[in-house]
Amino acid sequence: MNTIFADKGIIINNIRHLSPTEAHAFLMDDAILIDVREEFMSHIKTFDVPEILIFPFSKFGKLIKDLPKDKALIFADATGVKSKPAVEIVSREGFKNIANLAGGILEWERDGLPVITYQKIKVTGRNKCEFVDKRSLGF
Repeated sequence: MNTIFADKGIIINNIRHLSPTEAHAFLMDDAILIDVREEFMSHIKTFDVPEILIFPFSKFGKLIKDLPKDKALIFADATGVKSKPAVEIVSREGFKNIANLAGGILEWERDGLPVITYQKIKVTGRNKCEFVDKRSLGF
């Protein structure tokens, strides 16, 4: 398991888990965050990092072909529960520079790392929301 993440984090069942602080350092230096939360969740609060891709776990199997294989990828969700199987899936597909964000956005925020919170949304149903003022999101 020779990757750019070598000597960082902890390996449990062949999955490398990075602390939020470790992950943040890699994300500031060209790694990409893959957020596997459902889209509506990322519209409420998201990681404030240079590059983030939203790949909802419910659609992950269909989207995996669109993941960049030449980049270091850190998978994240709300608590680290769904991102772990996402790492297992991409590992079986031959991806090498991959890691899981231990504790997800919950631990990320607890560690004082940057998040963006969008407050101008309205929940319209289960797993659905709409933007009340898109200007607040930079549109």
